[in-house]
Amino acid sequence: MKKIFLFCCLFLLLSSCRKAEEPIFEIQTSEGIIKVKLYKETPKHRDNFVKLANSGYYNEQLLYKVVSDFLIETGDLNSRKADHNRLLGGNGIDYTIAAEIEYPKYFHKRGVLSAARLPDTENPEKNSNGSLFYIILGKNFTPAELDSIEKERYDRQVNIIWQRLIALNRSKIAQITSIDDNRVLLETLQDSLAAVAEKEVEKEGVFFFSKEQREAYTSIGGVPFMDEDYTVFGEIIAGMEVLEKISHSKVDFNSRPKKDIRIISIREVGE
Repeated sequence: MKKIFLFCCLFLLLSSCRKAEEPIFEIQTSEGIIKVKLYKETPKHRDNFVKLANSGYYNEQLLYKVVSDFLIETGDLNSRKADHNRLLGGNGIDYTIAAEIEYPKYFHKRGVLSAARLPDTENPEKNSNGSLFYIILGKNFTPAELDSIEKERYDRQVNIIWQRLIALNRSKIAQITSIDDNRVLLETLQDSLAAVAEKEVEKEGVFFFSKEQREAYTSIGGVPFMDEDYTVFGEIIAGMEVLEKISHSKVDFNSRPKKDIRIISIREVGE
C-alpha cells in the first residue's frame, strides 16, 4: 500500500513538472473569457508567453488597439494606468525573440495570436518583440482578391530580384547606352536579365495560398498580407464571440477603445 502511495506521489510530481507541449490559457478580459492554445512548433514564443502569463505580467493591461478589419493588440507595460491622451504600443518588454515563422502551416486567419515586431528596415531578421502580441481579426476575401494578392507578391518578388540584377550589371548597361544604335543590345540584355530573374524566383519559391488558406480567408477571414512576415504562435479555441464583441468597440483616432478593455488575468488550464 505504501509503495502504491509513493508511486502515485511520484507520478503526480512528474506530471506537474512536465511542460505542456501545447498549453491552453484562459484569458479573462473585461468583456468575457477567451481560451487560447499555443503551438509546439514555436517553442521560444510559447515558453516566453507561459513565463509572462504565469508571472502576472499581462494582468490589468489594456487591449489598447482594436481595428475591426485588422487586429487587437496588447502587451504594453505602460497601459495599465494610461489615460486616453497617452499613445500606447511602444513599451514592450526589453528583449526580442528570434523569429519562428512556421508558414504555411500557421497563417494569419481570424483568431490567431501573433507577435508584434519592428519593421524590416530596422529588423531584417523579423525578430519578435518580447511581450507585444496581437489577435487577428481581419476580413473575408474573395477568391479573386486572393489571386490579386498572389500576383502582387509575385511582382514584388520579381522586382526585388530585377533591381538587384540591374545593380550588378550597371557598368554593362552604361557601356551599352554609350553606343549610338543600342536598342537591340539593350533588348538582348533585358531579355537575358528577365530569364535570370524568373529562374531566381523559381529557386526562392513562388508565393501562393494553399487550399486551407483559401478556405479560411474566404470563410472566417484574416490578414493574408502579414503571412511569412510575423510569427504566429497560437490561436483562440473558445470565446470567439468575445473576440467578435471586442472587434465592434468604438475607438478613438488612435484605434484605442473609448471604453477601456482589460486583460483581468491569464491562467494556464491544461493542454
